[in-house]
Amino acid sequence: MCDKMPPLKRGNGSLTKDKAEQAEELLHTFFPPLPARIEDEGVQQQRKAVPMPGLTLEEIEEKVMTTKPWKAPGEDGLPAVVWKRLWPVVKYRVFALFDASLRDGIVPRQWRSAKIILLKKRDKGDYTIAKAWRPISLLSTLGKIMEAVVAERISYAVEAYRLLPANHFGARKRWSAEQALLLLQEHIYKAWRAQKVLSLISFDIKGAYNGVCKERLLERMKVRGMPDRLIRWIDAFCSGQTASVVVNGYTSEQHELPQAGLPQGSPLSPVSFLFFNADLVQRRIKAESGSIAFVDNYSAWERCSGATFEADKTIVIHFTRVTVCNSDMLFLIKGKEIKPKTSAKILGVVMDVGLRYQEHMARAAAKGLTAAMCLRRLKMLSPRVARQLFVATVAPAMDYASNVWMHARRAREAAWLNKAQLVGAQAIIGAFHTVATAVAEAEASIQTVEEQHRQAAIRFCINLQTFPKTHPLADLNNKASKRFISPMQKIISAVGRVHMDRMEIIHEYALPPWTSRMPVVGEDGLAKAVTAPNQLEGIIIATSSSQKGGVVGMGGVVCDATRNSAGEVVASYSVTLGPGDEQNPYTAELAAIAMVLKDAPPRLPFRDVMVVTSNRSAVEVIRRPRQQSGQCTIRQIYDRTECLRKRGCSVRLMWMLVKAEGFALRPMAKAAAQRAANAEGMVETPPY
Repeated sequence: MCDKMPPLKRGNGSLTKDKAEQAEELLHTFFPPLPARIEDEGVQQQRKAVPMPGLTLEEIEEKVMTTKPWKAPGEDGLPAVVWKRLWPVVKYRVFALFDASLRDGIVPRQWRSAKIILLKKRDKGDYTIAKAWRPISLLSTLGKIMEAVVAERISYAVEAYRLLPANHFGARKRWSAEQALLLLQEHIYKAWRAQKVLSLISFDIKGAYNGVCKERLLERMKVRGMPDRLIRWIDAFCSGQTASVVVNGYTSEQHELPQAGLPQGSPLSPVSFLFFNADLVQRRIKAESGSIAFVDNYSAWERCSGATFEADKTIVIHFTRVTVCNSDMLFLIKGKEIKPKTSAKILGVVMDVGLRYQEHMARAAAKGLTAAMCLRRLKMLSPRVARQLFVATVAPAMDYASNVWMHARRAREAAWLNKAQLVGAQAIIGAFHTVATAVAEAEASIQTVEEQHRQAAIRFCINLQTFPKTHPLADLNNKASKRFISPMQKIISAVGRVHMDRMEIIHEYALPPWTSRMPVVGEDGLAKAVTAPNQLEGIIIATSSSQKGGVVGMGGVVCDATRNSAGEVVASYSVTLGPGDEQNPYTAELAAIAMVLKDAPPRLPFRDVMVVTSNRSAVEVIRRPRQQSGQCTIRQIYDRTECLRKRGCSVRLMWMLVKAEGFALRPMAKAAAQRAANAEGMVETPPY
């Protein structure tokens, strides 16, 4: 439910009298006209358009199935669960609709009609001002699925072809706000080691998404290599938008929005906005670069973009631990004097001039305590459900971006955080108020603050080793220094005992979104394992993996089911992959599948190939590749599968229960894998 909205103040100081006037004032505030004059950007070097094939049914189905089923719908009132349930019946019609929309650059009117609800912005004192409310556009769920498909294609092109600056964080896979804060903090410590002061100026764009100039957005996407077909579709998506506003239960009429920009709440808006403001971070700021030129670049971008920087929200802060180096000199920005602050909230973290983070930890502890007390008010919850709510609501409030500030946690700050931990543990198990925090945490089976922060640090170090070389954090020199040791250096030093010299590089995408996925035999994909092995025909490949005594091995057998009813084993293989601290049964199963497809004869006598495995994780990741280990092997599986398809062969995947009766190949494959795990010889290198 939306918060109740009081009468709103207009620009002339008068108050709105009814709900209709409130809706009118909100629309006027959220969708202001663009500046009367927008300067021309001039001739820019245009990148060649990246290749992008036609739409596929698989990528649409992926977005349908991963959409939250009961997320708030738009004006049509149809939640995503409707399309999930009807998908087997309507999928080909939806595909035809999406394909025609993208091909012809036409977006149905219903997909451009929004129902706007209002949410309170946090810590705003006066909620009679329209800017204290955040507009959220509720759009047609079918249209949002189409937007998600387009957004996924754009995101893949961004990462595969490096269309955006490397130091552009947010709305990108593996480019998070926490990483941006860590990068900023590293540059601050680098400046301190050079006995310099790093000054930060934070600008806020008025209206952000709603204030995007469509023409400039399309031009910048074209310059950076977006294909014409996608640009035409985004043009249609941003044109002719209409909206109604819901205020205190009242829904206004639909209004035309001459300047709507990008809808707040659309899956397409975040990645599109990155193209709009990418020029701001195209060139990195160096120590020898002048700050005047830096501000001039931002001012020129503002004049050419139709955007407006709000002077009231501009922040200046000088990071230094030397008091005499700090300055109170006023900055004149857009006719308004800006005084440097001693602390500022940057990407959700309160950063002070000395990076002590006491204010941030106090706020984080207060948020966590508030969430824990709300959890304690809930009655009749089982410990399991209460623990899930703690992990979902209380812990994230205190742990956000902990790698940035946890180095500054001392006994006093730990006591603040432990107070919320104690209240949360009491809510889970119903303990007395006098119970010790350590006892309550152990009984509630929740991690301590120290354990949570250490796990976050380990995850960060592992991710740091798996970043591609183009990532800004992978480029940093993290060798420990004697003066001003940065938090990142402390984390890497503390987690240095974890062996990371042979970490796999994890890319943002294992496969392009439009890649045809390998079919999985069974009811609803993995919902039910096939237990009728005698019905299999063609070439049957059974794979398996095994781990014993710290050694991981893989194996498999190949059967020709067409020669006789029982099937004839024509080949078998087993390979010792390596020690258990570098491999596991999951990666071994993927390697077993990749190897047998790699060694398939150039000309198979039969067209049907069935790969049978009992490793559900391997089947799931081949069916829907994610950002996880084994990406290289998954790409090899799909490359080899595509080669076989071009020769007229069909390759399918099957998950079978471990104890499936009547399938003799399963124990044979397992025995081959066990032989490899028991091997005492040298580790073999798989021939793929």
